[in-house]
Amino acid sequence: MPGKAKVLGSKEIQIVLKVLKTHRDKLLFAVGLYTGLRISEIISIKMSDVFTTSGGVRNTLKITRLKKKNTVYSNIPIHPKLREQLASYKELLDDQDQDDQTYSPSPWLFPSTDNPESHIGRIRAHNILTEAFDSVNIEGASTHSMRRTCLTNMSRAGIPLRTIQEISGHSNLGQLKEYLAVDPADSHRAIMSLKY
Repeated sequence: MPGKAKVLGSKEIQIVLKVLKTHRDKLLFAVGLYTGLRISEIISIKMSDVFTTSGGVRNTLKITRLKKKNTVYSNIPIHPKLREQLASYKELLDDQDQDDQTYSPSPWLFPSTDNPESHIGRIRAHNILTEAFDSVNIEGASTHSMRRTCLTNMSRAGIPLRTIQEISGHSNLGQLKEYLAVDPADSHRAIMSLKY
């Protein structure tokens, strides 16, 4: 599909996860796949958005989006696989905190290595993921592939478009429909589902 990021298959996702170097980078990828967020939204997630004050993983990720004249909130349930990865990541951060007395916890889920008071930059996140896609020769993949993969797979699973729109934050169904990939196998299944 020219001009649109590639929708990743299960095998491609597993291959990319194997080549991503750090737990942070794997989580960056997983958050995109399990939430359908844009890369700019992913990097700006705060620790308090995903972890409770006692350190547990929240049930829902609340995203605030500014849309023209108003603020829109999306409440995205946290998938069990993403929950596991978040909990594991938190353990790593807590261990780092205990091992290094000078370590100051960052408010960001994906802190910048240069300045923990700031989150990783969009271009840096893009480069991390693009390098992974390139290293395993996945043509047409970009940071937007995670979003398209998430939303397309929900659509293929029969989730109502209005529900997907609530998660994705698209302002109308027309915009959302442009995101969703249609595979020839989808068309085949649609026709074969007819029972007269």
